[in-house]
Amino acid sequence: MTTLSRVASVFSQAFAVPAEDITSKTVPDDVAKWDSLGHMNMVSVLEKEFGLQFEVDEIMEMATVQNILDVLARKGIHG
Repeated sequence: MTTLSRVASVFSQAFAVPAEDITSKTVPDDVAKWDSLGHMNMVSVLEKEFGLQFEVDEIMEMATVQNILDVLARKGIHG
């Protein structure tokens, strides 16, 4: 399973959207529930999925799916 497909699964859980709708180009405007509260829920699900803890600056950086993939890559999650 690729990192993107795992992130898409997280989005499906956190935002109740089809995982296949999530791409590296997905931004908050593309996901109705991706507001500040939804963002924190998504981060919590990401942490559980990848077994990581994110710093505040990393959480703030996660403004797009590509940004999330970049943060994960810096933490050693590739694929």
